[in-house]
Amino acid sequence: MTTIKVFLSHSNELDDQQLVFDEILPKLEVFEDLNILTQDELKPGQIFLSSLTELVDKVDKTLLFITKNAMQSSWCNLELLIGLERSQRKQQLSVVLLLHDIEEKDIPQIAVLQEARKIVFMKENDSWVTETIVRLREKETIKQLMPAGNVAHGLVWSHYAGLLQYILQDLENNLKESEWYKNQLTPLQNHVSTKFYEMVPTSCTCHFDLSKIDENIKLVTVLELSNTIRGGNVRKLAVHVYSVTDGDQTYFCICEYPNAIGTMKAMEDHHLAKFSIDDKKLQLARFYYTMNSVINHFDISRNKARVVLFNDETEKVSEVLVKAIKQDLQLTEKVMPKESPIRPKLEDLEPTPELEYQYQVYIAHSEDTEDKQSAKEIIEYLEQKGIHSILKNPDSPNDPDVKSNTLIKAVQNCRWFIFLMTQNSVKDKMLQLRVLAALHDGILKRRVRVIPVVDRRNDIYIPDALQWVTYVPYNGQTKSHLKSLHNIVSGEDFPLKTEMLLPAGDVANGLAWGYVVNYLRVILPDALKNIEQSFKKKNISDYKCPETLFIIIPKSCDAKGVMKDKDNRITNFTTTPDIHPFGGSRPFSCQIYKITDQPDKYFIGQYAAPITCLHEMKEWRIAGVTADTILSEAYNFYQLVKNLMESADPQKAKCCEFIYFDDEKESLAEIMEAKII
Repeated sequence: MTTIKVFLSHSNELDDQQLVFDEILPKLEVFEDLNILTQDELKPGQIFLSSLTELVDKVDKTLLFITKNAMQSSWCNLELLIGLERSQRKQQLSVVLLLHDIEEKDIPQIAVLQEARKIVFMKENDSWVTETIVRLREKETIKQLMPAGNVAHGLVWSHYAGLLQYILQDLENNLKESEWYKNQLTPLQNHVSTKFYEMVPTSCTCHFDLSKIDENIKLVTVLELSNTIRGGNVRKLAVHVYSVTDGDQTYFCICEYPNAIGTMKAMEDHHLAKFSIDDKKLQLARFYYTMNSVINHFDISRNKARVVLFNDETEKVSEVLVKAIKQDLQLTEKVMPKESPIRPKLEDLEPTPELEYQYQVYIAHSEDTEDKQSAKEIIEYLEQKGIHSILKNPDSPNDPDVKSNTLIKAVQNCRWFIFLMTQNSVKDKMLQLRVLAALHDGILKRRVRVIPVVDRRNDIYIPDALQWVTYVPYNGQTKSHLKSLHNIVSGEDFPLKTEMLLPAGDVANGLAWGYVVNYLRVILPDALKNIEQSFKKKNISDYKCPETLFIIIPKSCDAKGVMKDKDNRITNFTTTPDIHPFGGSRPFSCQIYKITDQPDKYFIGQYAAPITCLHEMKEWRIAGVTADTILSEAYNFYQLVKNLMESADPQKAKCCEFIYFDDEKESLAEIMEAKII
């Protein structure tokens, strides 16, 4: 008999404790296959958050006793948050809700929480016992559910690594050296913006050709760029140059809707995933937030692109573009406030205004002398820059009641919650709880509120619940973190001179969704058609080549350039005929490879591009992927993408096969040889 480990979370209010220990525990503990754990299991002397995370992570299910007291309890909120994260990370519904004297409408509107099993507890009736046991024993995956927090980051990194890093580096030179640009008179050249505009609509609806959705926009030329080999496939790169008319003036720019953002729309439209409007809004904010941070981090892309977030239901694309172009060309009579390269402004685009906050900033820190001095420096810097609405800690910090009241006030009334993460602060159990309470509050209100300032001089434990938040690295010498903090809380456009630690945010999920929705479902089966033409051009009539796209996932994630084999028995032969699944300016084809010592054996194959992305993220050292995590992320991607493809489109799933192998020990040629019959 398999034992099921269950963590029972409840508030510490007397009424709730009595129900848990007098009614719930006794009736569940009679079942021999259940091992019920509570907060009593937490090990004394350990860092509280790491100990709690470890406890929740080692159990099979978290049973949350939800009452009005529990909804007001920071402890229960913390346990709820960690339990949800475990569900997202393990792709299983690990949370069961036992509701007492509370309605479902009062439960936070988070998709994974809405999908959790909900049981009504009544002291007078034991019917809840049977249903609870059934729900604790069941193993249900969330393959068709998009949890908040694990899609946007992967989509950003995939888009940057797969496209932007190639086109932005020399985009201005390529534009100015083009025949179209040289043929323009000087007045018109002065109206050409050399930036790359990424249009991010709040509906997530993407368009390949902007001229078809706005009469003031015309496609004037397609700028062909140099090709590159990525993931074993030749990428033919091109961008659209548009004219945008504003009254009697015409401006020019390079612009597109990032296909990655359309993933969420496609998931929704094709019923591939379920998520609420609020979850979609949160994902969009994270995409915008992270995309700006990534673009402005690298030298090859900084100040070369602009992410334009707009409400496509109320604003015309041409009007939004003209404002951005005139600002970048400095043609406006009055300087317009620039969009922050970091702060998302979704709230400004919604019909309902952003929540009003009494204070703009609160800084959480330990009582260590050095930490207090660092907090003082931040406050003084922000005040010098005009940020005066700062909630400051009281003069009697050792009074627990005063400390607690300040925390409650900060969580409820501050827009930004800055957390100084040092060796001293991570040992402070109550301080960690404050930050997690703020983060929980931010998630429920769909606000990106917590800014950890991380002292990287020491090996600091980072709570799991903060993994999706962008960190600001503390620098005691250059004080560069001060500018970064002001940049975030003010929305002003400071150059990002400091490294921003950009966490992966469970990147395998976003990479898998983007790969299935934006790529495989688009190119298949058309990419496999008419392959006989490719062999005919090579004067080869005797060949064996399955009409299957083999997607190769090497364990090492070494997937650069053309496909290779440890015994050098695979060579690049030719390509399949071009198709145009991503719009007319971007021809697409797949590589056909040959097994060298088998004259008639060929296969259509490529490395999974997200695996190349994972490898690059590790090398960049800022994306939350390390040498320790890349192997697990790669295998997670393999399992996710295979399951997602089968669920999303069973027919097209028959056109491809995923191959995960140990490239240090196994021969890819031998594996493929067995596939070619």
